[in-house]
Amino acid sequence: MTARNSYVEFVLGTLTALLKDCADMYPDCSREFERDRKRLSSAIEHHGVSFVFNTMPAFKKHLDRCLSNGCLTHSGLIHFGSTRRGETVPRLFRGLTLRIFDRLGSLRSDADIHAIKMLRQLLGVVRKLKVECDVKHHREAVRDFFRIEDELPTPEPFWLQDESESIEPSSHVSFTDYGAPAQDCLPFAQPHQDGQVSLTLLDTMQRVADMVSAEMGDFVPHDWKVKHGPGAVSDSPFGENKYSFPSWSLRLERCFPYADFGASNYQCWVDNVLVNKLPVDFDHPARLAAVPKTYTTPRLIAVECVSNQWCQQSIRDFFYNRVHKSRLAPFISFRDQGLSGSLALKASIDKSHSTIDLSSASDRISCNLVGRLFRRSPNLLHAMRAARSFSLVQDICRYSPAHTLLKKYSTMGNATTFPVQSILFLVAALACEFHTNKLKVSFENLKLLARKQVRVFGDDIISPSASSGLLVDLLHHLGLKVNPDKTFRDGNFRESCGVDAFSGHDVTVNNVMDLPRRSRPGSIASSVDVHNNLIQSGYFATAHYIRQQVEHLGYSNIPSVAHGAGAFGWWSNDVYPHPDRRFKTKWCEYTHQAYARVLTLVGKQRRAPSNDTVGLLQFFTEATKHVTSAVSTLDYAVRRAQACLSLRWVPLGQMRG
Repeated sequence: MTARNSYVEFVLGTLTALLKDCADMYPDCSREFERDRKRLSSAIEHHGVSFVFNTMPAFKKHLDRCLSNGCLTHSGLIHFGSTRRGETVPRLFRGLTLRIFDRLGSLRSDADIHAIKMLRQLLGVVRKLKVECDVKHHREAVRDFFRIEDELPTPEPFWLQDESESIEPSSHVSFTDYGAPAQDCLPFAQPHQDGQVSLTLLDTMQRVADMVSAEMGDFVPHDWKVKHGPGAVSDSPFGENKYSFPSWSLRLERCFPYADFGASNYQCWVDNVLVNKLPVDFDHPARLAAVPKTYTTPRLIAVECVSNQWCQQSIRDFFYNRVHKSRLAPFISFRDQGLSGSLALKASIDKSHSTIDLSSASDRISCNLVGRLFRRSPNLLHAMRAARSFSLVQDICRYSPAHTLLKKYSTMGNATTFPVQSILFLVAALACEFHTNKLKVSFENLKLLARKQVRVFGDDIISPSASSGLLVDLLHHLGLKVNPDKTFRDGNFRESCGVDAFSGHDVTVNNVMDLPRRSRPGSIASSVDVHNNLIQSGYFATAHYIRQQVEHLGYSNIPSVAHGAGAFGWWSNDVYPHPDRRFKTKWCEYTHQAYARVLTLVGKQRRAPSNDTVGLLQFFTEATKHVTSAVSTLDYAVRRAQACLSLRWVPLGQMRG
């Protein structure tokens, strides 16, 4: 069976199981769901899996907008046309749709929340299934990347790669002199009043930015932790020890001296720099890479060089700790997006807040924008300039430049991208709140705004509805692009940080992330997680189908575990029960527990000894986290830990009896 056929079979089987769940919920519509199954089978046969990966998610976005507007309109999508003239209810999934909207398309006053959740589940269940994009989609993504790059303003002298003289960041720049003229923003903006952004608002934003910089304080590199991230690097071969730096640029040397940050002691510094002649006159470019995201859109990230990535973690540590311990904590939580999800649920009831999402947010943040954001923190700007990649190379699309100097501050892959964009969007949201409520920019008034619950997590923004239109205009003026499909300012639908909410109800889709395959143990672990999530949401037939696909591959030793036990295994499915498996057991006289030998998810990592002094630097970096006799921190990991399934002895108390 070809890979394509296996995907088609798995997708159609998943959707058929979901329709069985729908029939179990609404027995009176069983014949309608059988028609839906036949229509889906025909659509996939004629249009391929692109119908499931493109058309159905497109109708899901259309449905969300209709829920927000309170009226179902024609989508213009194939197989989603109406059956009768004058009606807007589509032929496909008609039974569920009529429980939400009437025949004329008006939102029913007694709209069935379960029908909304099931319809969205059908439309988006396999949207995030890991499928390799075609080459043409990679090329289109790269072209969009460079198109956005061309639209950014030329960096100011401080951000240019010129080591002949030390240029200080300007403290006189301001948001009032940044951005396109107001009339240029009109075609793209969603106007609040007249679509224009006043100088007063931009001045308020600059004052808020200066206040935020004062709250976070000065950046002293020696006070923060450097470390390595889990990803690949652009200047070291796969499997090479990351603690052995191939180069250390002059701009890094000025902010992060190699003797203090790249060597375990001064003798190692002498050996590496004077004896081994560590290159210091070469800035290694970042490398553009594409990773799977959706069927038609890969995610582009920049693989940073190892020395830049090492020092970026220090700046990231500064942002995470200072924001957490400052008066900005009520607005940003870098490690917890649950607060944003809870606020989105509340806003879907009282409409007090709007959820705003941005398209390609990190790619549209220019160096000049960051310079204005942190103009009162020159040491921080010097460090950010030193640790960012000046240039980028790519070999994905031959029709795009192979090498370019970056105008954007950073791309996905830079460790500082997430906190920097979060702080920028928070500053913009707070500025609109100060401006709308005619408040003076001060820390006292900042406490008042904390009650209004402005929340930011990356490019997910939750802002009070009264100022959301002004915020959209401001973001467009700054060169950012609001995503209209995921931005909700009216109605009772909200979407933020993985939570989809309608009238106070969580209608989030449970996504099937991977096709179970023996060659990828991680896909088996993902399938077990998806099965348990489906059980928790009440999709018992779909969970049963996922488990069957895994067991057909020969994985029959995965145990059944208690709900919420925290152990790896299947949660019980009382609607579609599986026969209990007999496992090899034993009694431990030391712990006085019975154990069963079952498949368990473990992380396998191959390590190699360090033959030079870089192992000492690794020890000083990682010893505070873990020092065990089994795994020495003097050995470096050849690759990150990979998921695998192995037979282990597990206490029977974790398993369903």
